[in-house]
Amino acid sequence: MNDQFELRLQQLQLYCRHKTNHLLCGHYHSAFKGQGIEFDEVRPYALGDDVRTIDWNVTARTGEVHIKRFHEERELNLIFIVDQSPSFAFSSTEVSRPYVAAQFCGLLGSAALANNDHIGLLQFSDDINEYLPPSRGKSQLMRCLSKLLLSAQQVEYTSVNQVLKHLGELSLKRSIIVLVSDFFSDDNYLESLATLARQHEILAIALDDPRELTLPDRGLLQVTDSENKQQQTIDFNHTEVRQQFSNKMQKRIKQRNETFSKIGVDLLGHTLGDDPIETLLAFFHTKRQRIEGETGG
Repeated sequence: MNDQFELRLQQLQLYCRHKTNHLLCGHYHSAFKGQGIEFDEVRPYALGDDVRTIDWNVTARTGEVHIKRFHEERELNLIFIVDQSPSFAFSSTEVSRPYVAAQFCGLLGSAALANNDHIGLLQFSDDINEYLPPSRGKSQLMRCLSKLLLSAQQVEYTSVNQVLKHLGELSLKRSIIVLVSDFFSDDNYLESLATLARQHEILAIALDDPRELTLPDRGLLQVTDSENKQQQTIDFNHTEVRQQFSNKMQKRIKQRNETFSKIGVDLLGHTLGDDPIETLLAFFHTKRQRIEGETGG
């Protein structure tokens, strides 16, 4: 690795560690619960303890009030599935999609480490490019981040469906799966995603480039498909052309949001240039409100 790569990796690590320590750990823990509650110990009652945890059998036997203590059984798997195709590599902003994807994974991965969870990574384009099985520790997170900062794979198409089917075939315990892509794939992956969502908790993160949402208001622009290399010249001097493009993109985003909601998968939309930590905090706030509404808490 060259010095510039090492510097980017170090900057990414510092950003994620600082933001996580100050803002994210508690939200992550609340949003992604462990597999259950295990008995820990019985100890004498102390002022402020919840009376609902009193162990009446031990209290009667000893003549002193005792309570039961429990701890959350975690050891969750947090698995990142990240697009590595040429279309995903395109960015009109100074900060690229792959780097923003690495920021999201670094933030969530740092929170996972603080909660003693395992971290894994699966990168894809037209097929599986790289798979790091879930493991614990800072070194595992650094391996994942290093992989995420590498160049895109030169392929002709992107297959989200292929990677979802592959993941479903692995013998994984129930995991948190974070799927990061631009979701420009033409393959039909929704059935595989719905099947996977019945086995695991899935958070999809769609990274949108502002230039793909709003076109320039003048000039001729030659557009090249980053995967099949086909070129097309579009005249943006015409208001009608710009409006058609804008309507098409808005329709695509609306359909994307509705489809993910329909199959019960949380979709987090993020526009390049925004701060990933703010996007995550907004998501955790919404998720907490939803959980409290479902439980009446």
